[in-house]
Amino acid sequence: MSNEAISVPPHVPRDRIYDFNLFTDPRLMRDPQRSLVSILHEAPPIFYTPRNGGHWMVTRSADALEILRQPENFSSDPQYNWNYQRKPRTIPNQYDPPDHSALRQILNPFFSPGAMKRGEPKIRAYAIDLIDEVIRSGKVEFVSQIAQRFPVQIFLDMAGSPQSDGERVMKLADGFVRNTEREDRLKAMEVLGDYLNDEFARRRRAPGEDLLSHLLKATFNGRPLDDDELSGAGTILFLGGLDTTASALSFTMNFLGRNPGHYQRLVADPDFIPAAVEELLRAHGGAMFERGVTHDMEYKGLALKKGERLVFLSHFYGYDDDEVPDPLKIDFDREISRHMIFGAGPHRCLGSHLARIEIRVFLEEWVKRVPEFSVIGDLVSRPGVVWMPVDLHLVWRTD
Repeated sequence: MSNEAISVPPHVPRDRIYDFNLFTDPRLMRDPQRSLVSILHEAPPIFYTPRNGGHWMVTRSADALEILRQPENFSSDPQYNWNYQRKPRTIPNQYDPPDHSALRQILNPFFSPGAMKRGEPKIRAYAIDLIDEVIRSGKVEFVSQIAQRFPVQIFLDMAGSPQSDGERVMKLADGFVRNTEREDRLKAMEVLGDYLNDEFARRRRAPGEDLLSHLLKATFNGRPLDDDELSGAGTILFLGGLDTTASALSFTMNFLGRNPGHYQRLVADPDFIPAAVEELLRAHGGAMFERGVTHDMEYKGLALKKGERLVFLSHFYGYDDDEVPDPLKIDFDREISRHMIFGAGPHRCLGSHLARIEIRVFLEEWVKRVPEFSVIGDLVSRPGVVWMPVDLHLVWRTD
């Protein structure tokens, strides 16, 4: 589907049209989270944009929360959203309750707080290895050398895949989240599916205790997962586990490198890092999610038609001044606020515990080794399904 504008359907009120392209708006290229705060004040709370095939966007936190809690009206099932109509359906995020709950139960043992705590020593070891690779040089291009590699290493370990696949997997994920054209994203998904099929074939020959082997042994509605379901589960786990964490970690390090007062507080008191991570996540979300309208209906005075697409930018909600006082200020003493970086409702992100641990553990190890650092150059970001800095050059003293 082209980025060109389409004709706006006649049932959309003129005062609800706001021309915004979530892939090419120039504000996405520079400090995108803060740059797009202007949309909260310029656009209606729920608006229709004619770009990318035409869709609704929900900009305010309260509306988003209410909609995400109504899967019977606003569904994750691809049959109600043309943009999601691809095979295979990803698991569990493209299923609604009760199937969603049953499929999520299959994956919960690998992503529960208990499982994350057991996996923390290995996560920490990966963080230490990556930092130690660059510490003596006094500089790093953080995105490619650390941010993208760190979650890939962790997830390949969970999946039982060889670490030598890291570069290939990063490119496969990048092909989906960075392309602005829908057809290009679908092709990237197909290539990732081929990789996963090969990995599942390898587990069938030599099963282990890893996540992919677990999926092969799982049952849904009294039967094993079929090939499409296996591929759908693997696809979302790889995509969800890689790029979103790399994005949040990169934006976080950009902020800390440009704000030495905030960073020195973490150096002086590492026990404060968990609270800081929550505030940094609020301000540096990078992913979007969608729903489809299940039937013709009216919502808050708007006529919504079956099959219409609703897009939620999680980046908006942490800056919603109806929910967050002085949202542009990064305040490590702030009471935890509703940001919805990990979504809300029954489809809330399965990997939220893992993402928090990855960022916390990395910062804990970084502050031990780098007492101060700075950023070279302006931040330039890449839009897409997940936002990411193009590069991030950090420097520090080594004496």
